Amino acid sequence: MIYLLETGAGFWNPLVWLLSLFIIVLLVYFVRCFGEKKYNSGIEQTTSFYSGNTPPNLPIKCNNIYWGFFKALDKYYKVLMNIHTGLVSDYVSWFILTIVLGLIVLTIGDLLW
Repeated sequence: MIYLLETGAGFWNPLVWLLSLFIIVLLVYFVRCFGEKKYNSGIEQTTSFYSGNTPPNLPIKCNNIYWGFFKALDKYYKVLMNIHTGLVSDYVSWFILTIVLGLIVLTIGDLLW
């Protein structure tokens, strides 16, 4: 006999979870059956959208597609590239500094209220 693991917030029964997962998979499959049936691989509809132009046979790099985005945020990216060192210890120190500043803000906010 399978027993229920009772907790303060309810119970845990693996069979209920497996049944729920099975029902969810069936629902997803049911919805997927109504998908587009005209899809054909290997034709033009599978190629990348290249702003209405014929894409080159070379791999498309993201800086070619998003050049306007990078151009608009060029100053921001230059600052980030100067800060980026690639050392894990630098990232950990930034993480710790962020946590400390967040705790200071929370503490000050708690004292003010």
